[in-house]
Amino acid sequence: MGKNWKACNGIRAGNKKQRQDTFTMKNLQIYLNSKGATLKTDGIIGPQTLTVLDSYIKTEIRNRKYVMPVDGLVWLRTDMVFSNKYDDFVVCYKAGKIVYTAPASTTAGDFYIYNPFTVGGITGTAVAVAQQVTKSHRFVTSSNWKTLWLGAPYFMQILPITIYRDGTKDRNIDQINRQFGLFGINFHKGGLGNWVNKHSAGCQTVPDKDWFEIIKRFNPGQVIDFTLID
Repeated sequence: MGKNWKACNGIRAGNKKQRQDTFTMKNLQIYLNSKGATLKTDGIIGPQTLTVLDSYIKTEIRNRKYVMPVDGLVWLRTDMVFSNKYDDFVVCYKAGKIVYTAPASTTAGDFYIYNPFTVGGITGTAVAVAQQVTKSHRFVTSSNWKTLWLGAPYFMQILPITIYRDGTKDRNIDQINRQFGLFGINFHKGGLGNWVNKHSAGCQTVPDKDWFEIIKRFNPGQVIDFTLID
């Protein structure tokens, strides 16, 4: 694994109140409305929002000639900036149906934006390109979480993917330098707070509370696809 696999380490931050969930889910509705939906932005993820979300994902996957996951995760990137926030989304599918939706980050936190690695002669922060790679990540867990990387179950990258390597150290994602390989772009927990900071050097991360709900849906050793829509 590359250096970024080692760097996507987590640190605990202050807990946030439950009321933020409604605010975050309201942002999901705003995002879907920006794609042509007409949802009420009340932060309540009911049948109507789920239907629109499922339809949007299936349309994007069809248009991009991806494969619709039966069991797996779909990542939605809401913009092309480094925000240092969990303002993207992850959608969990089981048996072809949405079973959980949560805030996520598909970009690195501030620490690694301003302290990027040099890999393959290019200095910059790793940012996964919108793509699908089938059977790219394996679920790693144990009866004793203390033995696991970051102290919790996660999905390990096992096949190469394409990334940008952005070294401009600004808020905009530079889409010039591309690399293809095993860079340790894992899926994992992202702490208790609302800021990415050191939690990710390019991995796909989800706040702890939601991550621990998502991993209940997967079995040890299960392999899923990497599906990222922007």
